Amino acid sequence: MSERSDVSGGEFSGLSEVVSLTSAPQQIADHILSGIAVGALPEGTLLPGERALAADLQVSRSSVRAALERLERLGVVERRRGRGGGTFVANVEPATLAPMAGRIEEFYAERKNLLDARAVFQNGLAATAATRRTEDELAELRELAAVYSERAEAAAARTADARFHFAIARAGHNPELVRMAIDIDTRINAGFRHDPFSHELFDRAVIDHAAIVEAIANGDAEAAGRLCEEHFRSTTMPDQG
Repeated sequence: MSERSDVSGGEFSGLSEVVSLTSAPQQIADHILSGIAVGALPEGTLLPGERALAADLQVSRSSVRAALERLERLGVVERRRGRGGGTFVANVEPATLAPMAGRIEEFYAERKNLLDARAVFQNGLAATAATRRTEDELAELRELAAVYSERAEAAAARTADARFHFAIARAGHNPELVRMAIDIDTRINAGFRHDPFSHELFDRAVIDHAAIVEAIANGDAEAAGRLCEEHFRSTTMPDQG
């Protein structure tokens, strides 16, 4: 089993926005399963406890327990007792995930539309930032781009990338734009970040971030928007970028 990774501490907060209480156990299970399938929750990951998950998702503990029991029966999580125990991602082999291919495919179909919407929306955010940003905000964007360039590991890179793009949203000086950016990000990531990661994509993103910052610095709204949209399509939708 790979090195244990802990995603406790509110990492699943926000999933409540996309969980329908009428089928909460299955939807919770599907979102965790999709995270496993795309590598956001690698083998050995320690999931938050039932109480913490229920609080983050704003659902009952019984719904969380039922979801985890479904995943345990499928063999993709393992529940251990005693000190150092908890619920761990146990098996991410393709053969194990094959029976759930239909549910995963449905998740990807919905996600494709959300990713397309996000790329279009981020175009507007970057274009707006180019015409409204302050010098302090420009300095923050340069710093966040530099921070990202030093985070060549999946989880840290995803978090640093989100901070960079939220700073672009804030530079538009419209709290509704920020709220909308958070909303679509929450719907896409469902409490844990699914964006693909590879060293090739990371290197591409470092270059992209620098180019976006320079376009914003130059007040070039068209270039900033275009570069940002292309960045999202090439790094989060690589088959269509």
